[in-house]
Amino acid sequence: MNKYTAALKRLFSPKKYPLYRITPLRYVFLHLLLLSLLLSAPGVTHIYQSISSFTTLIEEKEQDIPDFHIKNSMLELQDNKEKIIKVNGGTVTFTEETTGNSSDIMTFTKNKLYIKNIDPIDYSNLNMIENKKSLVELMKVYTESSFFYFLLIMFILIIFQYTVMLMKVTGISLAAHWISFLAKRKSRFMNWIKITAFLITIPTLIQYIDLLVPNALFNPLSWCIMILLVSIAGWYLPRKKTGK
Repeated sequence: MNKYTAALKRLFSPKKYPLYRITPLRYVFLHLLLLSLLLSAPGVTHIYQSISSFTTLIEEKEQDIPDFHIKNSMLELQDNKEKIIKVNGGTVTFTEETTGNSSDIMTFTKNKLYIKNIDPIDYSNLNMIENKKSLVELMKVYTESSFFYFLLIMFILIIFQYTVMLMKVTGISLAAHWISFLAKRKSRFMNWIKITAFLITIPTLIQYIDLLVPNALFNPLSWCIMILLVSIAGWYLPRKKTGK
């Protein structure tokens, strides 16, 4: 692990960026895995909160779930009354409006189911839910295997982030290798893979902050920093020897 620690310290020495070429590949893939775990953490946390909310809703708040029917992919509440149920970490809302509350972990709106940090789900894709009874039955089945589902979703999130990370590193490395070749620098694609895998650390940390505190400036900022770091690494690559 001394080589991995040395590779991390090299981030603070721009002149040594080209030396990433001597870093063993196992440390490159380990580093990308750690970055993927970091980016997956907020999503995993929200999934855990959602599962906890499901469990609380069924085990402690089942009687608070309002009577409802879903007809033609539209939610109809008895007496049109909105219901807000407090659960661990937030609320679950049943409403005939199209939006819920900022505190909602889960919102059953007029035409869609919203789960925090997950794309809305149309009721047409939830044919198994027609009323309170079918919802409770489904959630009981789900909560009985909640640990399995949590591990499965966590695994999928990490694999997804790891795949995206590899694609980014590969794309940036291809571009950097091509530009370095045009600039008459000594360049190898695999060396750029190693260099880029570590230079992407700071942009990834910025993306992580963006997941915690969303800001439209963070994404372009992360790319600007990535371009700057790659440019610095390319600048310090040795020049090709030219014949007389």
